[in-house]
Amino acid sequence: MSRFPIISSSSNEQFIFSERDGEFFNFEVVGEFVQASRRVTTYTDEFGIANLFSKLSEFSSPWDGAESWKSLEGEFEMAVTCNLTGHVTIQVKLTQWNGGSEDWHLTVHLNTELGRLQQMANEARAFFNA
Repeated sequence: MSRFPIISSSSNEQFIFSERDGEFFNFEVVGEFVQASRRVTTYTDEFGIANLFSKLSEFSSPWDGAESWKSLEGEFEMAVTCNLTGHVTIQVKLTQWNGGSEDWHLTVHLNTELGRLQQMANEARAFFNA
């Protein structure tokens, strides 16, 4: 699988995983008012995101707290929560350190549903070859 998109259940926003090359992949946020991308490394945890979605797919009801994954270098963080009505929020933080005054940080939330997590887990495993 060359792309792993996650499409919001409440807007046109998308999170797109693409261009996987060894321990690297490209992550893109695309929405009406935001667009950003970042090359991410999975060094030391090649299947971490696939494992995160596999764990999430095991939930048949809302859970407490956040399930998360963070890259070793900290350029990518993902945290997933679910409220009592089964609405799932995926929060992604992207960071670019340029060693000076042009660093940037972006936090974006995407809404989805508890019932879509199994499909996402299958797609994540296919994308990361896990």
